[in-house]
Amino acid sequence: MTKLRRTIVTPIAAAALFSAVTACGSDSDADTSSTSASTSASTSTSTAGPSGAPNGFPGGAPGGGGLQTFTAVDLDTDGANASGANTTEVVAAATAFLATLDTSTAGKVSYDFADSESRQTWSNYPAQQVPRKGIALSELDGDAKPAAMALVKTMLSAQGYAQVQTVQQADDWLRANSASGTDSFGSDSDYYIAIYGKPSATGSFMVQFGGHHLARNYTYKGATVSITPDFTGTEPKSFTIGSTAVEPMKEKADTLFDVFDSLRDDQEAKAKLSGTIDDILMGPGVDSGKFPATQGVAVSDLSAEQRTLVLDAIAAWVNDASPGAAASLMKIYTAQLAQTHVAFANSDTVDGESTYLRIDGPRVWIELVNTRSQSTPNVHYHGVYRDKTDDYGSTNPSA
Repeated sequence: MTKLRRTIVTPIAAAALFSAVTACGSDSDADTSSTSASTSASTSTSTAGPSGAPNGFPGGAPGGGGLQTFTAVDLDTDGANASGANTTEVVAAATAFLATLDTSTAGKVSYDFADSESRQTWSNYPAQQVPRKGIALSELDGDAKPAAMALVKTMLSAQGYAQVQTVQQADDWLRANSASGTDSFGSDSDYYIAIYGKPSATGSFMVQFGGHHLARNYTYKGATVSITPDFTGTEPKSFTIGSTAVEPMKEKADTLFDVFDSLRDDQEAKAKLSGTIDDILMGPGVDSGKFPATQGVAVSDLSAEQRTLVLDAIAAWVNDASPGAAASLMKIYTAQLAQTHVAFANSDTVDGESTYLRIDGPRVWIELVNTRSQSTPNVHYHGVYRDKTDDYGSTNPSA
């Protein structure tokens, strides 16, 4: 059995090898591979994504292939939302944030809840390349920025908020170390916040926060919440702040690699996908609700210890949400574990080119991929977590 265990190559010193470096998704990324999914003909277009449709992928723009493309759809609020949401606290934090804004600034933050096209506008690309809705943190004065981040902190668990901070720190690292696009990178300039609908303990509203390698889309309805689509990535994988090593995706990556490390040879053979995949498949713009056909090895065929590893990997993503909501979702995903599959493609090493890992359940969908870095000599992570019945709080996003 081929082991997947990590052998991290710290990029700090190696970055000096590059005389000109750019971030993931820059203009230098135009030579996209033919192995990613094709852009659906029904989507609006900006820059075309790669072609091809491997492993049953239904179409749409993959996570790193091309700029923003999407199909504008009507999003209802009847999804199978997680219970146990801390909606009252989120409403209070959102109201406090809005109270810090003047009329002009508030107009940049607030959108109609029915504005489905805007609600779908998120990306893993830098905001300079894929403009976000809402307002950049750098445009918030006085108490407004702390209030905005207090809202984000309230939406998430301590783990989830720490994840936001480390992804932002990675963008600060790019600002200091990449030779192209430095004006747009950074924890202030590259991250935006928007609110859809009036924050209410009973009505529907959404808080959207994200930027380069981060997207949080939280849709509230009463005491329930939808926490997907959720994108988490990092470039570089690891870096140093002072004398402290930072690995923003360590838990998410480690728990997933633990699953695949545990596979026997026969299980690994069932888990291996044919063909290649060079980025996440269900990334920004892929909102049709149509997921690739289920493939890989069934979790029901794994040992009890291996099934626990799969649950640990799912929890590493779900537990970014507030504790009550995370517990509700984990109860559902645990009940569906026997119908869940795990699969991988391409290289099976942690630093391998285009190593691709997947968890695919009746509801849960998680992807992690190594994608080529333009900022360091190494690959870096793209990851996405989606709920097949509850993205944007909608049971039928393609209706």
